Amino acid sequence: MSIADSISDNSYCSYLWVGSEVKKFLGFIPHRTELIFYWDILEVVILEFDKKSEHYYNRMNKVLSDRVTRVDIEILPDGMIIHKFVTRKVHYWNIYFPISQEIKLIYFSNAFPYLRTLIE
Repeated sequence: MSIADSISDNSYCSYLWVGSEVKKFLGFIPHRTELIFYWDILEVVILEFDKKSEHYYNRMNKVLSDRVTRVDIEILPDGMIIHKFVTRKVHYWNIYFPISQEIKLIYFSNAFPYLRTLIE
């Protein structure tokens, strides 16, 4: 299920990247890319990485911290780790799920009103 499906505002649409060209983000290749639009404005990008170690996750955080400002680290009771980064216009949340060894790197506009929906 897409995050866009769990947002009550029907103005959001979600699309999966299905192009034949492999897209990298800062040198890392996701296995799944979801794009969420509000009307015709790209609001959220979700990059998913399956079966990755915490070491891989920390390498991603290092690359991000070399380019943008880290503002917070959260460790939730279920073990989920969220490194939050910010620029003037964009937030980046790099989320590690230790049980499934999944990483979700989510970046979104500062104006996106459904922040908690991103990790539920």
